[in-house]
Amino acid sequence: MLGWTLLALGVATAAAPMGHGYVDRVQVDGRQLTVAGWAASERPEVFITAAIVRLDGRTVYRGRVQRHERPDVAAATGRPDWGGSGISVRLALPRDIGPGTHTLEVEMQRSDGQIFALAITPSLRQITIPASPKPSPMVLLALLLAVALPLAALVLPSTSAWPRSWPPPLAFVVALPVSFMLLVASGATGSSVALLLRPPAVTVERAEPWLGSPQFVRSDEWEVITPLAMAQATHTPPWPIVNHNLGEDGQNMLVIGMTGMPVAHASTLAKPATWGWFAFDQRRALAWAWWLPVLGGFAACWALLMRLTRLAWRPAAALAAGLAWAPYSAGFSFWPSYLLLFVALGLLAFDRLLHARRAAAGLAWGALLGWSAAAYALVLYPAWQISLAWLCAPLALAWAWRERAHWRWGAAQTLGALAGVLLAGLLLLAWWLDARDAVAVMQGTIYPGQRATEAGGDIDRWFELKGWLNPFTLHVNTPMVSSEAASFQFLWLPTLALVLWRWWQARRIEPVSLALLAFMAFALTFQFIGFAPLLARVTGWGSVTSYRLDLALGTAQLLLIAWWLAPASEPAPLPRPGPAVALALAVLALAGCELSTMPLDIRDGLPAGLVLGAMLAMAACAALLVLRRTGAFIALYGGWTLAAVLPFHPLGQAPPASAWRRRSAPPAWPRHRPTPPAGAAWPWWVRATGP
Repeated sequence: MLGWTLLALGVATAAAPMGHGYVDRVQVDGRQLTVAGWAASERPEVFITAAIVRLDGRTVYRGRVQRHERPDVAAATGRPDWGGSGISVRLALPRDIGPGTHTLEVEMQRSDGQIFALAITPSLRQITIPASPKPSPMVLLALLLAVALPLAALVLPSTSAWPRSWPPPLAFVVALPVSFMLLVASGATGSSVALLLRPPAVTVERAEPWLGSPQFVRSDEWEVITPLAMAQATHTPPWPIVNHNLGEDGQNMLVIGMTGMPVAHASTLAKPATWGWFAFDQRRALAWAWWLPVLGGFAACWALLMRLTRLAWRPAAALAAGLAWAPYSAGFSFWPSYLLLFVALGLLAFDRLLHARRAAAGLAWGALLGWSAAAYALVLYPAWQISLAWLCAPLALAWAWRERAHWRWGAAQTLGALAGVLLAGLLLLAWWLDARDAVAVMQGTIYPGQRATEAGGDIDRWFELKGWLNPFTLHVNTPMVSSEAASFQFLWLPTLALVLWRWWQARRIEPVSLALLAFMAFALTFQFIGFAPLLARVTGWGSVTSYRLDLALGTAQLLLIAWWLAPASEPAPLPRPGPAVALALAVLALAGCELSTMPLDIRDGLPAGLVLGAMLAMAACAALLVLRRTGAFIALYGGWTLAAVLPFHPLGQAPPASAWRRRSAPPAWPRHRPTPPAGAAWPWWVRATGP
């Protein structure tokens, strides 16, 4: 009798509904699936603990579910206890789920183990998954070789198999251009242009990355620079100075800065990132434009560090990577690295010009110096250019003073200087003659034309700390926009202490370190105290914002660190562990003070463990730097940089130009198309695909 009673209760329980729910939103974004709706247990004391998502009967997700309020459900059902019944699940689809149409099923599991299905609108039950982008075997081989060759070149000279007659850095010098050529040949880029092609884009093709996710914060790259460069290629005739497909009266393409636009113009000789458009198809032109700042900036900074500070080639390579590939550079699509390419080349050319013995060498180095100056000027971003110019001018003079015993001014220097001035003058004059009308229009705008009244003194007091938080803040847009949060890992206090220590030990002031330290003091004064309006206007710093000084300050700091780590011409004893520990504790205390000034809406959004780890990493780097434990310092400092930067990058391949086909006819616009409002991405793409 008892058995029959239990069986009857079980049948009654099974017949009663265990829960209710509905899927009202399904979104497929590449290989990511988002399912949202509402779900509620019939019994309020039994909770929903997991979601089960199936495609064609196969379970692709079983786990936690995000909850949110659904007052509309509570009102419609008359169940106030269902007000928090909103659910959402975002999952990565398994790689073996093929492209095409699949049937979706969603179930909820209760805390008592019971499972109930959610109703789904028929139109949402069938989902279409796009093909997963994969590199071809040849492209994959090119990418692997491009990464493996420089890494192998760092190791091979340490092995017994390396020929002793070959200079140790030779393999690395050869590997870098080979890697660049392989990357260009593969057509791979880190562009976020996939965001421009996602629905409701007007083109058939997509450009989803193989690795990582496109970065919305790089909108200047994927929404402006890249499509406008493509618009130059599709214009009739191609490469115009004024692109008549843009704006009511056309757009002068010479006044677009950063890497610039491909234009059939003499000034393009000083815009090397655009050269690929004239030599390759669109896919490889985009690869050229992406990788030239990445590898070119790194190579130039590497050469500068070795020449200026006499640092060994391997540590110099590591610090050059920390400079050219810093989170600040990555956040701005490596345009800071592109500018550093010309800074480093210009300084190197200046030094070699001073040491030239023959007229031919003087002419060559002078021409490189003039070309670098013109290329530097045509980046057209004063906030970076003015601050870096104030760093480079005294640095070059200090370098020349330090080397004064090894050079003398003669015919070679005179010819080189004349060649540099002539080449830079001709390139910039050619640009000015065709860009001056557009420049005059820009000068009448509020931004950027009238942005020349900055006085500084408005930087956040926790500015030094923000670069150490980049392993987290670079990847989220709350509590800070990632590009604004991106910076360098600053170590100003230990850097200052070490410079003063070496001066005291040597009983003299070394000119290069003095120039770098003086610039840091000058720039930090502008940031934290501010300049009088007259001083800001006279020095040009009225066009420099406090929040764009990361690049110049990061460059100065890494040059000083390289100077400290390099063997001194007059060896001096290193600080003992006691002072190193004391300085590390001082760095911790300073970081704590800076953290206390951070606004709560930002501080509360940061994981406490990350903040503590960042502060400890700062202190450890300070101690290792003081003790000159070069390998350990570079491992920690460089590892922190890579932890922030590497996951930030998408890696994919843009389709060739012939693949850009419109999904449908564009709206009926007049011939002179108006500039779209901010955020309207697809009209830019119509322009890029041609008239």
